[in-house]
Amino acid sequence: MAEAILTCRDLAVGYENGRGCSDIHFTVHEGDYICVIGQEGCGKSALMGAIMGIEKPQRGTIEFLNHLTARQIGCLPQNTVIQTGSTVWEIVMQGCLHRTKRIFVGRKEKELAQKTLERLGIASLAKRKFTELSGGGHRRVLLARALCAAERLLILDEPAYGLDVMGRLELHKQIAAINKEDNLAVMVIGTDGMTDATHVLHLGDSQIFFGTKEEYARSAAGQLYAVGRIL
Repeated sequence: MAEAILTCRDLAVGYENGRGCSDIHFTVHEGDYICVIGQEGCGKSALMGAIMGIEKPQRGTIEFLNHLTARQIGCLPQNTVIQTGSTVWEIVMQGCLHRTKRIFVGRKEKELAQKTLERLGIASLAKRKFTELSGGGHRRVLLARALCAAERLLILDEPAYGLDVMGRLELHKQIAAINKEDNLAVMVIGTDGMTDATHVLHLGDSQIFFGTKEEYARSAAGQLYAVGRIL
């Protein structure tokens, strides 16, 4: 049975404008692929920030289990500030540095960065400046950085944001392959993750649903989602 690595209990998260979500209860196991959905402003990004320790929950607890540490979590936020002039290689290496307490990278980290760039089909961009790339290139580079940081959990906020239809399909295909091949737990914010998800976390003013995708399809919320409504 897969180990539980993170659990949230009675969690409430929100924004300065007062919007957010309360009564959040769920557990992440190794190998899970959790799609997080809900209307804009319901607290999806705030939840991600709380798990990463960037934002403080309004109440409740987030517990790391079975030796999960913050250094084993990779994150791709929707909006990321990149230092002007940074190359693709330098950005991806930031993810490798996240794994270690050292201030420099060694052979192992360089091999991981190279392997990850090749896996995402962007090895040829390694020496390019990040600012020279298209929107699709930006998202793949930031995914590579997050993947290099993620040993046990990968959290992605609208990872295909700004991509065309084919680009979105290809990126989510890559994320699903990473989840299966590496047995890496994945949390994806956004409805695009629904196709490959094992579980669904549906948020509103309070948590609407958490369970397997099959259970969600049979639930009232899932049936509304199927006809184009997200509560």
